[in-house]
Amino acid sequence: MANAENRVAAVAAEIQGLSPNIAQLMQRVRAVTIEPRIATLEGRERAETLLPCEIGAEALGRCQILVANNVVVLETLGVISLTRYVFELLVWLRTIHQAPLKSLRFLMLSLKDGEDHTSQHIAHLEAEAQFLDEMAQHDNPIPGMKALVEEHGDNLTAEIVQKAEKARMDAIDFEARRHFVAYASDAKVNGYGFQAHLIRKKAVAAAQADLEAKRQVRLDFVSRFGQTLIDEAGGVSKWNWFDSARVVGMEPEYRYIYRYTSRLLHATPTSFYTTSKNLELTEMRLLLEYVYVRLLDVIDVVTDLAVRAEKKCGSGPRTDCNDPQWQKGPGEP
Repeated sequence: MANAENRVAAVAAEIQGLSPNIAQLMQRVRAVTIEPRIATLEGRERAETLLPCEIGAEALGRCQILVANNVVVLETLGVISLTRYVFELLVWLRTIHQAPLKSLRFLMLSLKDGEDHTSQHIAHLEAEAQFLDEMAQHDNPIPGMKALVEEHGDNLTAEIVQKAEKARMDAIDFEARRHFVAYASDAKVNGYGFQAHLIRKKAVAAAQADLEAKRQVRLDFVSRFGQTLIDEAGGVSKWNWFDSARVVGMEPEYRYIYRYTSRLLHATPTSFYTTSKNLELTEMRLLLEYVYVRLLDVIDVVTDLAVRAEKKCGSGPRTDCNDPQWQKGPGEP
């Protein structure tokens, strides 16, 4: 048991040890993106040179966060999620490395997802406001008071009324809570009808403004690169993990890692009857080994994206991209 724990700890330490290399490479790639000869590129050249570097830098930043959150303290769901994320991240990076124009598809899908998410949020807010309006109609003490008078007559006391009113309000509040109403706690204070009004006037209006802003960002993006080039890159066609993994030579990993993590993350029939709620040490080590080697691959892919861009800097007064220090791999002295 001790040896197994030591092996897991050793791999986790190796993953953490990549952090300085990732940070150094991220700095290098961000420097490339602001190099004038790269930053001023437009059209196809911008899509195939600058955008892959920007995506690579963001990927490295995400890796730093994920390692810090899921490897310092090892926990089953954290390790499974990290494994799945690193797999998916590498599929995307290899796709862009193989066909740099796919960076347009990556960003278009991101922009579309942002709009879709906000649209769904607006729909939820509107449905919530409608539900609160319905709750407001039920939030009427008069029928209850009439029933109390009929039941107790002259024996009706303030205490009885107070208890009955509290029970009525608690029942309404609990019904709202059971319907997953984000503003249920506010409605308890403001009243259901007024809270519905506030949602429509403030929350929905703010979300619609956010949606319009995101829509404009997407339109500006399309205007900058042109719909023809974006369509060539794949546009916003549906992304399929199996097909994409196969194209970049990661089909075997999809069949094992993707499905392995899915059956543990989701409420599948198999997961219901899994006796162990936590990863065994051998499983933990296997997944951490995968994370480690695939993070090395992430570093390699992003390094090559940076080198490609640096070669475009050419010679001239500015020597950042031609400095031998920038041509070294991450962690090299």
